[in-house]
Amino acid sequence: MLQLSQVASILALLQLSSSAALSRPAFSRASTSTALAASEHCGDYDYVILSGTPWIVYNMLYNAHMTVGTHAPISNPFKRPTLATGNPEVVWSSVTDIEYVESTNNVPKGYSFVGLTQNLEITISDISSIPASYAWTGTNATDFKGNVCFDFMVSDTKGDSTSTSAQELMLWLQYEGGQLPIGWEKRMLPDTQFDGSFEGDLKECFEALVALSKFTNETYVNVGNAGTEFFYGDSILNATLGLQIDLS
Repeated sequence: MLQLSQVASILALLQLSSSAALSRPAFSRASTSTALAASEHCGDYDYVILSGTPWIVYNMLYNAHMTVGTHAPISNPFKRPTLATGNPEVVWSSVTDIEYVESTNNVPKGYSFVGLTQNLEITISDISSIPASYAWTGTNATDFKGNVCFDFMVSDTKGDSTSTSAQELMLWLQYEGGQLPIGWEKRMLPDTQFDGSFEGDLKECFEALVALSKFTNETYVNVGNAGTEFFYGDSILNATLGLQIDLS
């Protein structure tokens, strides 16, 4: 899971990207595909902002000092519209080669993800929908411990992702290797794991939590992304992701 001290730096980066996005045209919903240059990001805090899209691809190896091995997400941003909605998607991969070490096998080594750079720091009531599509295949050469998830940081304060009042909402789609939620109160685990694909409106998750009085309609959604947490193993995750926040 994300470390709060790291979320702050990501949020600042996302907001810089969002400000820059105001001066450029909105991302295309044309029927043709757009191939952007592929790139590889193996640094402990390595990223690329995908120009003309609402995304940043980020490698966050926040427990590098406990890691024996390597990890890198591959940005292969082939942008295309989904058939159902016309919304854009990005193709990306996460390559993990981390040795199993008994003393740290239950410590997440990091998180690689595609993060939103637009329509953040708004209240739940400002959001009309959060259309999401996530398709993935995982190939494991050894035992692997990790998950596939959506991740959001929310707070009653605009822009807050670091204080004790900020909360993390993780929506786990698939998990393996005995990984269980630790350290945070609000996680959603499916009764039955999703088998390689998910499509839906994530606004419904927030509405359900509002109905349960966990959040209010004036709670701010400050960070949003989708990715994979990894603990150990030799594994390749290939994914196609569509994620955006539409305003009311």
